[in-house]
Amino acid sequence: MARSKLRNEKGSAILITLVIIGLVSLLGVMAINTSVSETELSFNQIHSDKAFYVAQSGARRAFAELCEDTSWTTGYSDVSYSNGLYSVQVIDSTTDSSLIDTVILRSTGEYNGAHSTVELWVVPGVFHPFEHAMFGKSLVDIRNSFVTDSYNSDSGTYAATSLVEAGDVGSNGNIIVKNGAFIGGDVVSSLLGGTSVNPGATVTGTISDTAPEQDIPDVPQSEFDWAETVNDASTGLSGSYSYNPASGTLLSTGTVTLTSGVYYFSDITLKNSASLELAPGADVTIYITGDIELKNSSEMNTTGDSGDLIIYSQGDFILKNSGDVAAVFYSSNGTADLRNSGEFYGSIVADEIICHNSANFHYDRNLGNIERDGNGDLEMVAFREI
Repeated sequence: MARSKLRNEKGSAILITLVIIGLVSLLGVMAINTSVSETELSFNQIHSDKAFYVAQSGARRAFAELCEDTSWTTGYSDVSYSNGLYSVQVIDSTTDSSLIDTVILRSTGEYNGAHSTVELWVVPGVFHPFEHAMFGKSLVDIRNSFVTDSYNSDSGTYAATSLVEAGDVGSNGNIIVKNGAFIGGDVVSSLLGGTSVNPGATVTGTISDTAPEQDIPDVPQSEFDWAETVNDASTGLSGSYSYNPASGTLLSTGTVTLTSGVYYFSDITLKNSASLELAPGADVTIYITGDIELKNSSEMNTTGDSGDLIIYSQGDFILKNSGDVAAVFYSSNGTADLRNSGEFYGSIVADEIICHNSANFHYDRNLGNIERDGNGDLEMVAFREI
């Protein structure tokens, strides 16, 4: 009886041992399978990551190509890169009319069977040219009780919104402030040693010669050519004036009024006490290849906001003896000369700006919102994997 019981116990022990061995073996197989799966997943992830980086490289190369030649639409096909391949498709308004000025660079990368597709969205670069009361690319010369301050035409009248700040003066070159001049804002230059403020002058803000250099691109000739083709001068002028369509000259001895539109002139001269005004509610953009001269007590847009009259010029702006103006003036190679008790509401960008003798400059802070295309530069505005 005892021997039989012993044999049964031995048999049970063997069975239990076999079961344990089986379970351990099963766990080992499962562990090996899991390890293999994880290795395969890791291997696939590495390949996917590399495909993504290959696609990204293709997109960035295409962006560099597009910056060199904005008309480039060729793209790339199966270009070898880092043991992978990328192909890039250029999608613009010629293939998708909804894009207007946006270009999509769609790049597909391949690495050892793995694929990744990314998109880079590109638009023309923009800049805000009128962020200062006055910006002179080469020089700003302010003397003799000249005053700057600011207001906001979007929020109310000058009297209601004026501040003794934000009437900033900037330059990539020299800024001279002397003889009782009062700058209600900053004086900043990107030229080391470029700011010269006489002890008799007052600057309420920062004086600095370490500001970043500002890009002041020329208005493209193509834009002037376009303005000439759509010129509203033949139908948009009324009042007392002389206009020569052949030469593009405009002269007024009284009051000339402009309706909304785009105007193209070679020169504008306002004689003593003459006035150039805008029709009520009008928005006017003037392109002028020569000079604007306002003689004694003449005026420009005295009843409208400064942003209603934008002037892009290839010449100079001359304001003499008590002339009042509300406008925006941009001439990257021209001179703005403001003298003798004139009042200017708006903003000026020019190569050189000369301001003497008790003239007052009131910067319209709302003008900082105006955008223009950059100097052919492009900007990346979005990047995604699809």
